[in-house]
Amino acid sequence: MVLAGAATAATIVLLLALKPNTDPALAQADAAPSTGLTADASLSASPTASPSASATPARTVGKERASSSPSPSRSASRSASRAPAPTRTSGAPSAPKTTSAAPTTRTVTGATAQTKYGPVQVRITLTDGRITGATAVQSPSSSPRSREISSTAVPKLNQETLAAQSADIDTVSGATYTSAGYKQSLQSALDQAGI
Repeated sequence: MVLAGAATAATIVLLLALKPNTDPALAQADAAPSTGLTADASLSASPTASPSASATPARTVGKERASSSPSPSRSASRSASRAPAPTRTSGAPSAPKTTSAAPTTRTVTGATAQTKYGPVQVRITLTDGRITGATAVQSPSSSPRSREISSTAVPKLNQETLAAQSADIDTVSGATYTSAGYKQSLQSALDQAGI
């Protein structure tokens, strides 16, 4: 009982000793643990004490705390007046630097490559430096067999070009001459494009 009374008295003295220029948030943080500890200690230390005796220090501490700490609106205005206002260098926040320009698309046609079965010429479409399309403008077609070979080989060569993004593509089996002419014309187109 004596310890609880001494702790309560010490807490009250500490609260009264707070200066008005002390930060209210710090004063509340310092007072709250002490007050809670004292109230708990007084209740647990004196089970035989009357309810009015154990409640009185808590009320006194609460009144002291209320009188020593300013209202929330005052503390907000004090901290706002102490903190320097942020400075702004421009009216609008800077946006991340991205390129919003439309993609550049161009078409380049390679030189015609002469093969044993006819000419081969390739046209490529480039979008921002990537091959996005490949077409054989000319392919061997002088005989039905040449047309048949070109109709199966050229689509495969077009797909290979898109996958490889270069003239380093596989030769189509059964269309060796057409494949060689295609690669030659494709490389010519890439050279013109600067790739």
